Amino acid sequence: MSGRHRRTRRTRLLALVAVGVVALAGLAIAPMTFAAEAPRNTCPDLEVIGARGTTERPGLGIVLTPLARQVTRDLPQTVRTTPLDYPASGNYVASVRQGVAEVQRVMTATAAQCPNTRFVLMGYSQGADVMGDALAGTGGRAGLSADLAARVSSILLFGDPSFTAGEPFNVTDGRRSGIFPRGAGRLNGFAERIQSYCNANDRFCQGGFSFAAHVNYQGFHPQATRFAATRATADVPR
Repeated sequence: MSGRHRRTRRTRLLALVAVGVVALAGLAIAPMTFAAEAPRNTCPDLEVIGARGTTERPGLGIVLTPLARQVTRDLPQTVRTTPLDYPASGNYVASVRQGVAEVQRVMTATAAQCPNTRFVLMGYSQGADVMGDALAGTGGRAGLSADLAARVSSILLFGDPSFTAGEPFNVTDGRRSGIFPRGAGRLNGFAERIQSYCNANDRFCQGGFSFAAHVNYQGFHPQATRFAATRATADVPR
């Protein structure tokens, strides 16, 4: 699907997204600090960058907060967690665009200060769309530079509206694409480093009918943590 067609379809479905995420707003939780995190003034082995879902309060949100805590606790590497500072609003196209720019800004700043730090990118709902766009590029904006791309250790996506059926990194019991499908092969350069989790009947990553399915991703956290742990010890091209 072309970038122009995808943006047009996004615009047409903004009202649908806005209606759906209102139900999530009441479930949002405040940001958390994890006791096992690396001190903020040191360079960690891994930096987790997490992008929350639409209308969630600033922080990591309902899906990513417990996942980041588990990754920080279970991995032997030192970990720093950075919640992405972006609107996560119902003004979807503009919000995603700002999120993509912020992902690239944070990664660039960390890479300049901490040359050995690698990244674990996490996104839920709109935040998953942000992470995918940051990797692949969209709407005339390039994806990650070769240097930053090489520093990505793993990518964990949940309930991604741009979920595309049939991709080798999908973890799903559903058969459909999301409401804003990214298109096959757009993330091929990162395929071995991605797991994209999508529940059957999820309103956004499957175009289904269930908002409950869209928030029910904690059961995947152990699998996602194991994947991040495996990838953290893998060789990454430089």
